[in-house]
Amino acid sequence: LIGASTTIGEYFIPGIIGTFQSSYPDVRIRLHVANTNGIIHMVENNVVDIGIVEGPVNNKNLVKEVIWNDELVTICPVGHPLSGRKKVAIGEVLEHPFISREEGSGTREVVENYLSKRKVDSDNVDIIMEFGSPESIKSAVTAGLGVSILSVATIEKELALGSLAAIPLSPPIRRTFSIVNQRQKFRLRAMEEFLEFAREHCANRRPPAPS
Repeated sequence: LIGASTTIGEYFIPGIIGTFQSSYPDVRIRLHVANTNGIIHMVENNVVDIGIVEGPVNNKNLVKEVIWNDELVTICPVGHPLSGRKKVAIGEVLEHPFISREEGSGTREVVENYLSKRKVDSDNVDIIMEFGSPESIKSAVTAGLGVSILSVATIEKELALGSLAAIPLSPPIRRTFSIVNQRQKFRLRAMEEFLEFAREHCANRRPPAPS
């Protein structure tokens, strides 16, 4: 049983699982998707065997292995005042109504850490909506309700269709996707095979360009 945080579960891990099952049809994988905090709790409580999460993992009882480097970018509607920019500072982004992920989301935690390092009080951010999934955020942004910050992994389709604009932040927001499991947990052979497959898949996959 694998747990994956929302961004990874919706956009990243299904392709890995599908390819893995084609190569190992006798191995049955079940996937549980929740936000990062939820998946870490599931790993801690043996609800899932391994978790794949975004953002920081601070529990010292868990083994963490980075498998992917991700970037978060500003997204806005095509034609928005920010849409023609090559880079944008966070202060300029926050001049516009902001659409955020929910509390407990790894994406939200990374953005809040970024704001904190730049002495921006997150309580003063004009958050007009909070959603539990990138798809809801993208729909709201496309409708012109505000701007947001999401992983480039979530917007490949929209960039290809030209339905959203993506602008890298300056300085950029970068984070990692990591596999986590209990330090003392015995790994079955099927788990080891999946982990090795995931490492190779990530090593061979190039991240999409944010602009």
